[in-house]
Amino acid sequence: MIPRSERLTTAVLLLVSLFSAGCERRPDRLVTADGSVLSGRLESVEGGTVVISGSRAVLDREEGRLFPRDGSAGCRGPVSFENGSFTVGSGPGATVMEAEDVGSIVWSPPSSESRTDIEVHASAGWVDTGLDLTETDRLVVTASGTVTMETGTCGPEGIEYFSTAMALVPGATNGQLVMMVDDGSPVAVGSGWTGDSPGRGRLMLAVNRPNRESVAGVGGSYSVTVVRTPGVLGNSVLYPSPD
Repeated sequence: MIPRSERLTTAVLLLVSLFSAGCERRPDRLVTADGSVLSGRLESVEGGTVVISGSRAVLDREEGRLFPRDGSAGCRGPVSFENGSFTVGSGPGATVMEAEDVGSIVWSPPSSESRTDIEVHASAGWVDTGLDLTETDRLVVTASGTVTMETGTCGPEGIEYFSTAMALVPGATNGQLVMMVDDGSPVAVGSGWTGDSPGRGRLMLAVNRPNRESVAGVGGSYSVTVVRTPGVLGNSVLYPSPD
């Protein structure tokens, strides 16, 4: 029979092992434009060179676009990493962000990006942006302005607590900015949205409201900017660990 002290020691070691496994840090990952993958702990980014766990990848450009993990608007510029923080840009206007707050960084040429500015009127229904998307595109959508709805006045986030099953997007609030790609599932945008394209096709925008012909009491518009960045295909992408 195993002595009680040995059984306790074994149990403690097992718990420590399980706890350590559960707390193991997820790796940082770099997928380069040619499909190579580096995985491990990010050590540095400088001048277009990325070092992960001693392995080095030299990218074809220094400038990339950073996408925050919380979905807020990203930023573009030369990218560097030191002491757990990313810096995008240089000088007083540079953006500094902790690695755990960064969702991804895409090293794509500025010429591959497109910016579309469009006015979305509350009474217009779905508005064609003229922007054709693919599933791999990354989008940064920002909006500002004020509209008047049947239930009150609001900004792009809509009127809290007011929504209806008859609206263009039933799950969104009344007056909220929403988007849809072709005939796909609509998405609530609000004042800011960052993420992968919801699908392939033409991007449509609208102010969410009951889908009916009457526009009595409805007015105003949102000024919307859509920045499209090509995604993984053909570009180097870094995915920092969230841990």
